[in-house]
Amino acid sequence: MIKDTFFSLPRFMNLCRKEMVESWRSNVLRIVLLYGVMAVAMVWNGYFEYRGNYSYTTDPTWSFLLIAFIWSLWIFGCLSASFTMEKMKTKTSRTSTLMTPVTPFERFFSRWFVFTVVFLVVFLFTYKLADYTRVMVYSLAYPKKYFIAPVDLSHLVGRGKDYYTVCRTGLQFGAVIAGYFFVQSLFVLGSTIWPKNSFLKTFASGTIIWIVYFLVGVFMSKMLLQSNKHYSFPDNIIMSDEAMWGLLIAVSIFFTLFNWILAYFRFKESEIINRM
Repeated sequence: MIKDTFFSLPRFMNLCRKEMVESWRSNVLRIVLLYGVMAVAMVWNGYFEYRGNYSYTTDPTWSFLLIAFIWSLWIFGCLSASFTMEKMKTKTSRTSTLMTPVTPFERFFSRWFVFTVVFLVVFLFTYKLADYTRVMVYSLAYPKKYFIAPVDLSHLVGRGKDYYTVCRTGLQFGAVIAGYFFVQSLFVLGSTIWPKNSFLKTFASGTIIWIVYFLVGVFMSKMLLQSNKHYSFPDNIIMSDEAMWGLLIAVSIFFTLFNWILAYFRFKESEIINRM
């Protein structure tokens, strides 16, 4: 009999340990794949950047590596989120999962924790490992070039710097991260709806919905423009860039939490159906 009917930290830790031990082979393969893809991309880019004679004050590959960091985080983060409910795909794994003596919240939270929070730690580790692989390869290939160095992730943010930065301000970087969590939360929700082929189905349905909204927006804009009417905000209210980025972050956080909560209740509903 479960005494704590919602959440127990010792039971949750044991469940996370069980999840990782049982799936260690697939997890190791995914980590190796994550490292391999990024290492190949970094080494391939370095091949083109380091060939000629150059006079840079920083490593010429850093601009690519900083952009690759953001794109890899988004792509692999969404792919990781689509694996959240992969144990609900087959009858055998579904039965084993549902028969574990834990609460529905602990069952959902353990999967969410592994594929959302633990993924970030693994991603940072594999990214830096792939980057050090690039440095080691080209330090041996071009020993006389002095600016082959690991990428400095602090270059992701900076205004008025004398080097390349992805985001000018901290608010812009915060909006990028908030947007990442929002998009990832859609794939967490999609995994509770479609345990099989979750990534493809979520991506396809999200693309269709976005196209429909875009077409409706274009149609409404044409109707308003053809009516020759002009609209303005009262008192000439203008939103500053800081307020706009802050609003975008707040909206992204709200819908991210909404998607996670909706995914939890969807999981509870499917759990009841599968137990029947």
